[in-house]
Amino acid sequence: MDFVTMIYQIIVMFIILFNFRAVHSAFWFIIYHILVIIFLWWLAMTDDTPLFKWLKNWNPIILVPINFSELRYVVHNVHPKDFDNLLIQIDYRIFGVHPTVWMEKWANPWLTEYLQIIYTTFYFLPIILAIYLLKKNQIEQFKYFIFVIVLAYYISYLGYFSVPALGPRFTLDHLQTNPVTGIWIADILKDTLNRLESIQRDAFPSGHTAITLLTMIYARKYYKTYFWVLMVVGTSLVFSTVYLRYHYVIDVLAGFALTGLVLVVAPFFYRKLIELPMLFSKKVIFLNTSTEDEQA
Repeated sequence: MDFVTMIYQIIVMFIILFNFRAVHSAFWFIIYHILVIIFLWWLAMTDDTPLFKWLKNWNPIILVPINFSELRYVVHNVHPKDFDNLLIQIDYRIFGVHPTVWMEKWANPWLTEYLQIIYTTFYFLPIILAIYLLKKNQIEQFKYFIFVIVLAYYISYLGYFSVPALGPRFTLDHLQTNPVTGIWIADILKDTLNRLESIQRDAFPSGHTAITLLTMIYARKYYKTYFWVLMVVGTSLVFSTVYLRYHYVIDVLAGFALTGLVLVVAPFFYRKLIELPMLFSKKVIFLNTSTEDEQA
């Protein structure tokens, strides 16, 4: 997990370096990434006191949102061309309509209320499964699941650099005849999310779809009761990404593709990354042995 985070920091750091003049406060972003790498390296060397143990297990809860927030200051400056028109055309060619506009006929305040609440739970769905695994002392399963989720997050973030897009709530708003409004707290939740995210180029691929699907897949493997809950919540959440106009349908399909990609590459990368500390240990042992031999 920490190696994946460090690799992501290095990749984004080089993206910023190659676009240094285009990114405002580029120097401080680079410093941030260096500090994250140093922090994770130092954290691995610390004793397992309660605080450090918690940070070792749960640092993505802190770092993933921070890295996401950084994107709004970097993506558009690095890649100023938005791909919304292309994504809109793909959706239209597949369906013959703009899906978010077509869905207006099904819009209902009660449905909007429900889906906005479900959409807001996205970030917590994998955390619930991770807590369950830790409580059941399934440490290896916990580590692997967190690794998979972190890998999916950061691949999706790199996707935003490759295909920056605002999403239909901005680009197709002029075609919509009615806003999607709820009853009690839906509008408050929507406004809160908008303030937290600001204007992000985070439509393609749909990270909401990929993270939710991966959580469902591993819940089916590790926690069947939670899986049946996610069959309702997760399916509703994926549907909500289009209904609430956050994503084009092609974004959701790309989220499915990202899920498949992570499932394929994760076992290979996990094996390779988990070998790295052992390789370092072997080198240290070799160096120590060589020194002792020379002294003898």
